[in-house]
Amino acid sequence: MKITQKGPDSIKVSRPAAGTEARPATPAPPAAGGTEPNPVQLSPLATSQLSAGEAPFNAENVERIKQAIRNGEFTVNAEVVADRLLEIERGLARRA
Repeated sequence: MKITQKGPDSIKVSRPAAGTEARPATPAPPAAGGTEPNPVQLSPLATSQLSAGEAPFNAENVERIKQAIRNGEFTVNAEVVADRLLEIERGLARRA
């Protein structure tokens, strides 16, 4: 897996099909058999971000992406998303 597209030129937006509507998310039903929440484990990267104070923030990138969304030019590269999800999954599998 290699990610080759970088930069603002790789950002494109697809519009939803006509007739589709955004709707609010519905909350998940309560877990069966108890009211205690499941424990959460943070990755080393997440832990380091918490201890560092604030996560890095690039206002220029955020504004460029917001503008691309407004202009209908933002697209999601499904291959890149899939690669990143697999990368996360592999990291989780190594800890199990």
